[in-house]
Amino acid sequence: MEKGGDRLKIGLLAVYFGLFDDAMPAEFRKGRERFSETLRSLLSLHGEVIYPGLVDSETAGESAAKAFAKADVDAVVFAPTMASPPSYGWTALRSVPEAFVLALGAQESALVPDDYDTEQATRRSLPVGLVMLTNVLVRENRQFTTLVGDIGSKDLHAQIEAILRGLVGAKAIRANPLISIGEPVPGYLDVEASPVALESLGVSVVHIEVEELNQSFSEIGKEQLRTECEQAIEGCDATALDPEVLQRSAQLALAIKQLCNKYNALGGAVNCHGPALRFNPAIGITACLAVTEMAKTNRHFACTGDLPAGIALALGKAVAGSALYCELYQLDLTSDWLLVANGGEGDTSIADPRHPIKLTLEEHYMGDKGPGVAVAFNIAKGPATLTSLSPVPSAKGGWALIIAEGSIIDSKHDAMEGPNGMFRFDSGSVEISYQSWCLAGATHHAALLPGLRGRELEAATTALGIEFRKV
Repeated sequence: MEKGGDRLKIGLLAVYFGLFDDAMPAEFRKGRERFSETLRSLLSLHGEVIYPGLVDSETAGESAAKAFAKADVDAVVFAPTMASPPSYGWTALRSVPEAFVLALGAQESALVPDDYDTEQATRRSLPVGLVMLTNVLVRENRQFTTLVGDIGSKDLHAQIEAILRGLVGAKAIRANPLISIGEPVPGYLDVEASPVALESLGVSVVHIEVEELNQSFSEIGKEQLRTECEQAIEGCDATALDPEVLQRSAQLALAIKQLCNKYNALGGAVNCHGPALRFNPAIGITACLAVTEMAKTNRHFACTGDLPAGIALALGKAVAGSALYCELYQLDLTSDWLLVANGGEGDTSIADPRHPIKLTLEEHYMGDKGPGVAVAFNIAKGPATLTSLSPVPSAKGGWALIIAEGSIIDSKHDAMEGPNGMFRFDSGSVEISYQSWCLAGATHHAALLPGLRGRELEAATTALGIEFRKV
């Protein structure tokens, strides 16, 4: 898992209580040490582990705190080996207030045997140790997430990976700025986000003026343009394209790529429907091809100036590997699904590989220079998650991430001339689930992710300090 190009730094906080040493076999402590080493090996699959040894006192907790702070850990996994005073763990955690906390109850057995006795109760008392510290975390208003399972279970391993991947996503949207090209469409109140709201989320934004965009567009050389055109149509059905339209769209893609490189941007938002793009005499087309090409380099852009959707796309890409900007069109009340599509742009890594990606003229949204290039494809079938991010003043942290898990059951609406798929909610009927989607505060733009990503996204919201709302 990546953290700005580096592996996550994970602190392992394993606590031990010596009060019971006299009552337990001589090898008891060594057994707890072996258990914590097993945890270290497991966590090392997901990042660099900083393990200061068993924390068996407040003094040891202070030493652990120094080790975690020196390493600038991204997360601390509190994994008790047994019941112990919560002051041991809290002493270590309070000195790294920015670190994500996972309280992990990794039991060594999934069963409680019939011959369970007092000695086993001490040996297997980590659930007691877990809740002792989580109570303190709640008292101290420290954000954390919990996970309990069998240490040998593949399911537990998968859930640990999901939670840490959610942390990767949360860090990704704060690590690099977004760029904004064109203001939101006037009147689109549901996509707006104030500078104060964005700052509270830890997101920085660079606003690109038209003059800077035009300059970048004009600087593109012929050889660059030739190469970009070749790369844009590679593996696609581009028979419907006019070469001049392709060249202008490719030139815009390169201009935006150049700006992303200049500001080391993660992605952002464009508004094609205004003076920056369609009605800009120097450019005069939509940016659909540019958005698609940027997604190939893990830089995701939303349309209509929707920065919250751009953040949701960046978060989704980090946790799921693909993220498609989309809108939720008509509900099919008879067959119980929802049409998911957009106007001709997006992350082609979510496309169904059995069908060609088509490049066509974007004649529905003509600009001063005519059409741009639209990208159309079928979305791959399978489990999927819809997400929507919005400022919500009454929500924790002033933001809410709304998600709905389900599946893409088919993709056949080629006349949309854009990415399209048929989404079925797991939560219930399409009419009830869509009403819940609205009530939760979702916007009219969403990010569609492959797979069921609730665990990752819930962890991401914990790391970001915002509200998680699942439909």
